[in-house]
This record gives sequence, structure tokens and C-alpha cells, in this order.
Amino acid sequence: MQTTSYASWAGSITELCGQLAALEPLAAALGVADPAGSDWHGQLFGKLQPQVSREPVLVAAVCGGTNTGKSLIANTIVGAEISRSVPEAARTRHPVASLPQGLAARIDLAALFPGFVPTAWSSEQDALAPGDDDRLVWREDVTGRQPARLILLDTPDVDGTLRENWHRAELVRNACDVLIAVLTQQKYNDAAVRDFFSAAAAAKKTVIVVFNMVNWPQQRERIGGWLATFKAETGIEPLAVYAAPHDFAKAEAGRIEFHALPEYAAGGPHVSAAPAGPADLAASLAHVDFDRIKLEAMRGALAVVLDPATGAGAWLDAFESTAREWQEAKQLLADEARVRVTLPTAPRELVWSEIWDWLEPRRSSFDLAVSKAYRVAGGGVMWAARRMGLARSDEEKREDFSAIELAALKQALADFVERLEDASRRNPRLAAMLDTALVDGDRAAWYADLERRHAALPIVSDDYRTFVRTELDRFSAENPNMVRWILTGLNVGAVARPAITVGLGLAGAAVVPAAAATAGGISTLVHHVGDVVVGTAATLAGEGALGLTMAGLKPLIEKLFAGWSAERSRVLAETLHDVVLGGRLEEIDRLATAAARPEVAGARRLLFEWRREFSRA
Repeated sequence: MQTTSYASWAGSITELCGQLAALEPLAAALGVADPAGSDWHGQLFGKLQPQVSREPVLVAAVCGGTNTGKSLIANTIVGAEISRSVPEAARTRHPVASLPQGLAARIDLAALFPGFVPTAWSSEQDALAPGDDDRLVWREDVTGRQPARLILLDTPDVDGTLRENWHRAELVRNACDVLIAVLTQQKYNDAAVRDFFSAAAAAKKTVIVVFNMVNWPQQRERIGGWLATFKAETGIEPLAVYAAPHDFAKAEAGRIEFHALPEYAAGGPHVSAAPAGPADLAASLAHVDFDRIKLEAMRGALAVVLDPATGAGAWLDAFESTAREWQEAKQLLADEARVRVTLPTAPRELVWSEIWDWLEPRRSSFDLAVSKAYRVAGGGVMWAARRMGLARSDEEKREDFSAIELAALKQALADFVERLEDASRRNPRLAAMLDTALVDGDRAAWYADLERRHAALPIVSDDYRTFVRTELDRFSAENPNMVRWILTGLNVGAVARPAITVGLGLAGAAVVPAAAATAGGISTLVHHVGDVVVGTAATLAGEGALGLTMAGLKPLIEKLFAGWSAERSRVLAETLHDVVLGGRLEEIDRLATAAARPEVAGARRLLFEWRREFSRA
């Protein structure tokens, strides 16, 4: 980047953090790896976000493996015992920060060190206190010599038996600008130590190496070999290198000497010239180029975020790739997990009754009077037929219809579940989402729920009546001449009504797709209804007028009958959604559309702009 101050990054870093944080819960649902443990996430949320817009301070941390003398070195640099130094391994559990005088009142430590709960120092035992919470113990410098912009930390082991210590050390590494790497001849090439400092090198952290507990000066030459291995394995180019002699008496007294090794340092002019004899590491830290090191650390953190193979972009790649897998799963449901519900033919009198109710205000008084007379006469004939056992009552016919309809819905439920099981076997994403419901579900409860819903469904609901009137009103507005023709035919042919029959053969079939979820729940999609057939015996009188206009009425009649079938099959859709699958269909749809979230495009845009700026630097 051409900028000389990282403060100019604040707005875009805050925006990127917001977008990625919004995607993380969805990523977890998709099955994408949690980014919290990745280096790019630690650098973005643990370094850049908390520090980019705050008072610039340099954070230096003493880090290393078990039993390397980190706490003793930290106390020596600070000039006071902030952390108890003990011979047992893995005793330092919580990082301890030494702050410049007055800094605690000016800075939000919780924001500067995300993931930690800042706790005021009470004694050198604080760092050893047990506890699962991630505490950061802090104390202001009592000597008055600590530079106003320098924070010094003692850090838990990076390789001990307590894994929570590793996590705390990583949080400190993310936040810091300078690492004082404490190594020994036993602890300079362990795997955990290499990994810890390799991540620091990738983030362009400034590193000062201290080889502790060496036989001085006899092992001075051997330090070069140890350091060469450490550099080759980690990528670290240390700003300065020191040796700390093994002196048990001085260590017991809480004192340690540092000897500069300028022949191994890469920093050269960035540190003060090394005097003969013991060196003052604290004074050397005080004279480093704070602004250059801080900017380099921030740029290094951003480079980790932008790494095409392991950075935020790679995580977004995995996010989008997994979302495409869910799109495939959704498409499989749409293609395969669908059942045609073959319902019995709708009782024609129910639908036609709604049509006549709509027509009634539009018919002449003569036609209405004749129709009423025929209805009375017809009713008497049907009463007599039922008395003689020649005809079934309306209630009996509806009971027969209801039984046949329920059997069809139950068969459709069984077919649907079978298709879902087949789709799950073919797609691992669907298996992960649906197997719990399909394998462990109470199937008897599914059928009982379907029966309950079916029993509660009125034969003609208010919703269906509204649907019929809406469709007829629309048809009337679009076809006024056809409606007038029908009304004229009714008036002319009223006296011939007993001779008129209109036969309707309707193969009412409702298709209920698995992915028919809407914001308000499952919607039953009804298609593929059969033809409406008007009997050729229809005359020109009365209802026969409809026969003459059937070419125009056919789509309307189909839609009205299909709408009735749709409402009947709705109970199956409700059972599938509410009892069998719960909210899984909506969840599949949410995951399938995850890549279209605006946060994905926004994050991609910011990363592209940053890479472009970096390429110019």
C-alpha cells in the first residue's frame, strides 16, 4: 500500500470484519471449518481490528517452550517481578502485561487484547492461578523507565501439556508486534515451537531471539548452528540475537545477564550498538524504531489475511464451494423428492355450487325462479330415491369421498418419505440434514397428524370461496362478452333445465415438491390437472350455454377444480413440513443461497482492492 499510516485502513478493516462475522454462523451451518483457529482470522480480529484505529502502542511478548526461563527473562526486562518464576513446567497459565505508567486509564485493554478478560495484578502468583477463563493480568510499570508506548508481556508455554495455554499464547502472538523468542539448546526445534514462530514469521512479526541457559562463552559458536536451524524451519530473520548464560545462583536471585550477538542479527541499524560485556535488553527495546516495527507488523497481519492459499479469500472459496453443494442437494430434492397425489375426483356439485353462487346476483329473476322450482322438485325426487335405497345421501357420499381421499394422502406420504430416503442415500448433504428425521422419526405420529388435519379440514373453506370469487371476478373483467352470453343462455334455456347434463371428468392431481417452502410455510403447488370434459348431450338451453363456450371456459374451470384439490392436499404438505421435516426445508434453501449473500460479495470486493494496493507497494 502507498499509505504511510495504517490508520487509513480502519474503515475497510471494520467493514470486512463485520461482513465476515455475519457469515460465520452461516458457515458453521454449511459445514465450513471454523475460521477462529486460523492464522488469518487471528490477525484480522486479534491484531488489525483492535489496533488499527487506537492509540499506537508497541506490544512485545516473551514467548517460548516449557522450562526455557521465560518468566525470569520477562521480569528482568521489566525490572520487577511481575510473574513468579518456578522450575516446574507449564506453571504460567495467564499472560501478564506490564503497562507504561498512565496507559491503563487511556486504553481499553479488552479491546486491545480480544479474547482476554483484563484483571488487575495483585501479586506475582496471579500468572500461576488455576482457571479456565482467559485472563490477562496487567500491572503498570513501577520503575518508571518503561517507554510510554511499549507494553511488555510474559506468556504461557507454546508447547506445554495444557492446551489452553497454547490458545492463550496464540492470542498474545496475534496481538503483539515484537516477539522475544526464548530458546534453549533443547527447545529450539520442537514441532510446536517451530509452528508457533512460523506463524509469527508469516505475519511479519519482529523477533528478538534469546538463547537461554547456555555455557558462556564456550557455546557461542554453537549458537550459530542452533539459530540457523531455527531460521530455516520457521522463516524467522531475527532483529537481534542474545545469549543468556546458565547461572543458577543469579537465576535464584532473580537476575540474568544478556550478551548481544550482533554477528547473527538481521536488524543492524534498528537496535543500538552492542556494548562489550553484558547488554541491556530492556534499553535495546526502548530504542527500537517503534513506528517502523508497528507498521511492519500491521502490514504483515494484512498479508496473512490476503494470502490466496490460506487467507480470508480461501475461506470464502470454501464457503461458496459448500454452498454449491447445498444447491445441488436442493436441486436433487426438486427433481426427485416429489410425489404426485392422485386425489379422487372433486365432487362437482361443490365447485359448481360456488360458481352458481357467484352467478346468482347476475341472473334474471325469471331464471332464478325457475331454478328454485327445479331445485325443489329435484330435491323431492332425490328424497324419494334415498328412501327407496336408490341413492346415497350427500353426507354418505362425502364420507365415502373423505375415506378415499385420506387413503390417497397416506399413500402419498409413504411415497414421499421413500423418495426422501432415496435422495438422502444419493447426497451426503441431504443425509446429514434429513437422516435424523427419517431414521428416528415416529412414523405412526406422522400418519396420526395427517388424519387429524384431514378430519379438521372443511369440505369447502372460506379461503377456497374467496379464491373462486377472485378468479371469477378476474375472468369476468377480462371476458365481459362471454359472461353476458352465459347469462343470456341461462335466461333463454331456463325451462329446459331438467334435460341438461354437464359431465365433468377431472383427474385432480396435486404435485407437492419437497422444496415448496415459502416465508410463510409450505405452499402446495397444484399442477397437471386433467381435462374438463363437457358431455355432448348438453343442449343449447340452461347450463348447456356453458358447453358452447367451453373452449374459453376450460382453463378457468380447470383452475377452480385444481384449486379445490390444492387445498385438500395442503394437509399433506403441512404434515410433511411441521411434523416430518420441521424447518429442514427452509434450512436447505437458506444454505443453498448462502453464496448469494451480499456479505460475500462485499468481502470479496475489499480483499480484491487490498491485493491491488499491495501489488503497487
